[in-house]
Amino acid sequence: MRSLLRRCTSLIALLLLLSLGLTGCWNYAEVDDMAIVAGVAIDKNEDGELLLTAEVVDTGGSADKAQAGYKMVSLSGDTMFEIVRNMISMTGKKLFWSHAKAIIISEEAAREGLVKVIDWYSRDTETRSDVFIFVSGEKTAREVLNLNSTTEAILSFELAQMMRDERYTNTAPTVEIWDFIDKLETSGINATAPIIHIHRKNGEESERVVGTAVFVKDRMVGKLSGDETKTMLIVKNVLKGGVLAVDDKRGNPAYSLEIISNQTKLKHQMVDGKLQIDIRTVTKTALDEVMTPDGFLKDETLQDIEQRAAEQLQADILALIHKMQQEYDADIFGFGESLYENQPKLWDKVKDRWPEVFAGLEVSVKSKVTIQSSAKTSRAIRLGD
Repeated sequence: MRSLLRRCTSLIALLLLLSLGLTGCWNYAEVDDMAIVAGVAIDKNEDGELLLTAEVVDTGGSADKAQAGYKMVSLSGDTMFEIVRNMISMTGKKLFWSHAKAIIISEEAAREGLVKVIDWYSRDTETRSDVFIFVSGEKTAREVLNLNSTTEAILSFELAQMMRDERYTNTAPTVEIWDFIDKLETSGINATAPIIHIHRKNGEESERVVGTAVFVKDRMVGKLSGDETKTMLIVKNVLKGGVLAVDDKRGNPAYSLEIISNQTKLKHQMVDGKLQIDIRTVTKTALDEVMTPDGFLKDETLQDIEQRAAEQLQADILALIHKMQQEYDADIFGFGESLYENQPKLWDKVKDRWPEVFAGLEVSVKSKVTIQSSAKTSRAIRLGD
């Protein structure tokens, strides 16, 4: 799968390079005269300066090369603009940003604040707003970007394709930089970003995007696990797929429900001067796995599994909301934004003290889970004597 992904991303890189030579315009430039940036990593060096590492597409001076490789270029400075300009002296070429696909930011830089990091990127006329943003789950962002140093694969292009397919797992949010900046500028919702890790197994390393970085204003304040992220996406009504794990009556892992669809509705109301929110979720699933040779236990029915799945989902939603209220003071669900859209007059009364209102928000949750099918069979695999 990874080899196929590398071939696809390399082909995309090649097509992008060739397309540059097909457009005739006033600022036309030869491919050989530009350093095409695929992605960047942003860290802090030992002196506290910004350290920018760029993954630059390397065609070896030939636009018809079948496999595009890359090279890494790193430079420190006080500002992003200063670093980008000074990189020209290292590459001998002007950096071309229009095809950049990923920005990976170290946790250290994220916790200090991202405005000074992403303001240049959002403002420059040569950059694009659809680049994916990540927070590194490793010590530095550079080590993640340099993950494929022993291959010719372009990691940033792989990451872009991975995020397009994330809807099938939903253990990390998919966030482009325009969306991240929009959340920073919008009242009633806090920004989030996916966390990227290096997965190590059998001596091999690969990228894995699992979990969520939580922001208050532009500073990272905490993290969510993959399961917590899935719960967040359910509350936000943006979940596209994934799996619900359900225990049997004894509390042992037993069933896997594939999420077919989910619908979440919010209702706000003011009661005795205190804001309340009512959350209703309806999740349609398919029973895709029964992890016991006994099949359904005695008196175990699909309705039993549905009920336990709904109860667990309700508990997970409440636990995550309370965590955001008590630990981070971060409305990652957009409750305030929803209030503004649906009851603007009520929002006007609380918007100036929304963090305080959110922290004391009374929440009720009611979840319904239905199993629409059991895939190709309704029975479990039964072991012979």
